[in-house]
Amino acid sequence: MKKLIIFDLDGVITSEEMYWTTAGLVLHELLYSPRYWNVDGRKEYVLPRSVEECRALSESVFPEPLIQGLKARAVNSNWDTCYAGFCLYLIDVLAQLPNRDGLFPLRPEDPTWIAAFRARVAQVKPVVSPERLRPLTDPLLDGYGGFDLLARFEVLASDVLGERVEDTLEHYSPSWKLCRDLFQEWYLGDVLFVQEYGYPPAEPGKLGCVHFEQPLLPVADLRASLENLKAQGYTLGICTGRGRFEALTPLQDYGLLELFAEEHIVTHTEVAQTEHLLREQGKKMTLAKPHPFPFLRAAFPEYRPGEPLPPRGSFIVVGDTTSDVRGARAGEALCIAVRTGARTEEARILLERSGPDFLVDNVTYVPTQVLELDDLATIQRLQFSERAKAETLLQRWFALHMDLHVESVRLTPKAVSLNSFNGFYQIGEEEYFFKTHVEEQGVLAEYYNATLLHEVGYNVVLPVRSLRKSGQQMVIYPVIRWPVMFDLMCQMEMGQPAETTIDQLVAAERLECERLLRIYRDTLASASAEEYAAAPIHQLFWHRLTGGRLTSFYKDKSLPLPTSPERQIPFEQICAYRWRINGVEQHRTLGELITRATEVLRPERESMTVVGHGDAHFGNVFLEEGHEYLYFDPAFAGRHSPLLDVIKPLFHNVFATWMYFSFEVEPNCHLSVRVNESEHCIEVVYDFTLPSVREAILRTKREYLLTPLLEWLRSVGALPDDWREIMHSALLCCPLLTINLFDSQRMPSLIGWLGLTYAVYLGQEENSVIPNLQAVEVE
Repeated sequence: MKKLIIFDLDGVITSEEMYWTTAGLVLHELLYSPRYWNVDGRKEYVLPRSVEECRALSESVFPEPLIQGLKARAVNSNWDTCYAGFCLYLIDVLAQLPNRDGLFPLRPEDPTWIAAFRARVAQVKPVVSPERLRPLTDPLLDGYGGFDLLARFEVLASDVLGERVEDTLEHYSPSWKLCRDLFQEWYLGDVLFVQEYGYPPAEPGKLGCVHFEQPLLPVADLRASLENLKAQGYTLGICTGRGRFEALTPLQDYGLLELFAEEHIVTHTEVAQTEHLLREQGKKMTLAKPHPFPFLRAAFPEYRPGEPLPPRGSFIVVGDTTSDVRGARAGEALCIAVRTGARTEEARILLERSGPDFLVDNVTYVPTQVLELDDLATIQRLQFSERAKAETLLQRWFALHMDLHVESVRLTPKAVSLNSFNGFYQIGEEEYFFKTHVEEQGVLAEYYNATLLHEVGYNVVLPVRSLRKSGQQMVIYPVIRWPVMFDLMCQMEMGQPAETTIDQLVAAERLECERLLRIYRDTLASASAEEYAAAPIHQLFWHRLTGGRLTSFYKDKSLPLPTSPERQIPFEQICAYRWRINGVEQHRTLGELITRATEVLRPERESMTVVGHGDAHFGNVFLEEGHEYLYFDPAFAGRHSPLLDVIKPLFHNVFATWMYFSFEVEPNCHLSVRVNESEHCIEVVYDFTLPSVREAILRTKREYLLTPLLEWLRSVGALPDDWREIMHSALLCCPLLTINLFDSQRMPSLIGWLGLTYAVYLGQEENSVIPNLQAVEVE
């Protein structure tokens, strides 16, 4: 799949101001020239001689708010914008004529009709002002956009004038072509007009607004952004309502044309040629924006109208108007809208309402945005709020990174998916399950050692395919229909109809504890400091502490007190104050626990290792045949300390319900927090009582895994002197660094304080939450 971005020009790269000036000059000439309507009866029409005069005349009849209103309503082409102004003025001037006999049917492009119209105008000298024009919010116009809006001018004219008007003011009508031709005269000037069309303009002496064009942003910034995209592997194209000459000339002048691929440039010239070919076949179609054809032709040069659309997200469109958004969406492209073309509040509101996939301030933000949309972390985040968009991005990701052209993608967001996502995709009749783990500050190059687990005796689902690049881990599995232990535990805990019993779950836990002990004994081996430092499991603990996650979550952040939300407690204060939990003063502050964890969890140390899953919480475990654990998603599997291997399942399977269902847990969470400023102490009262099913799992794990594991390690001289500090420091990381406890979008402040309480409490090796850890003494 080709990485392709198609850019609109005006309002994105090139400024539209001189086009707007041109449109206003056309209307000014029509209104005041003796050749046309001559509403004030002047003897001659004096052409402006400077760009300042051009702007002043244009603004007097076609102010920017009116232009922005048309753009906001998907009137994209500057010719169409000009023509909309023409229709509004024509209707207004006609409405002021007391006698319109002989003027119907309207033929406003015909010189004879124009002469008759001019004669009637001379008798009245109508008032001409933009303020008199029918507003775009008029009931006959409101709610319409693009070509539909242009078609409403005949309805408006019929209503205002009391005569049926049809087949006169439509798009591409003779009067539309009159406006287009005048537009080209004003925009190109004499020399370029003759060069482009081969005959002189009707009114010579026009300066040519093209000569005063300016880029929308500094050229250096534009070039840097476009070069950045090319460095990311994107091919750049253009889709513009400008004619080819007007589109390419300024890009050539700015030195930017060379960055775009010729075969991916589509202008109004190519669109008009296709429309002409269709008319010769008896098919009258308008293919200009917001029709998707220009975008599709730019992305796929061989594309023809009516052919099947590409898969959603096959290319990206960068535009600035609702017309761009509508056309991109109709062509199944992803759309990044820039705000630079929406210069009024109304235009900005309508642009946002049009539903672009992403919205950025200007084109210089596009390189960062496309990096994000190609980032699995973006998909993980969007799966909860904008699932359809996340699925589109993932379908695109599969094609770009794994050459998988899947027919459909279905994400299955779950509470357990705190740093991961999973789901199903289909190719033909075959369905597959996929999963990935996302680490925003990931530093390790390889994950997913399922084969290693299988070889040493784990019951693990082997992937049919995997991608193991840093930041791009993805594992594809055959579809497994067994229930997931996470769901079974939740059913039991919440009193829902369950597929199993507590006794079955406890029996399965015991069976797995016994198997783990056997595997640990069979695979125990020493590792050098260098070998141990390369273990993926450190990503879950030490790298989260030091690699940026701790800082990004909490530095310079505050958490409100649950009962006094106006009182924000900074993280630095939370770290520095002593903690008193249920009346018992904790030995170390949170800050001291973090410092100690940074030291004792440091990967560069010689260690005794075993082969372990590393992240075997119940979200990664099926219950096979109702009695045996079946692992998947071995993102952090490998050789590492057994002291770390047991930590994630210990915490998440027993203590972490609040983390997955924070808003559901809050109403029944009886935790009180008081910050005692005089004693520099945080006082917490909380009942740590566990649900019966989780208490049963904890008892089983202590009896059949933790206690015998520690005793065995001690007996073979493999238990380090600082084993307590290691395990409790790793436990500290689980509530503190799995998710951001200060993120009010993910959890209420009360649950954030609960997470901090668990972090401080489990981080202290003196506490008896896990009594069997303390029961083993080193001789």
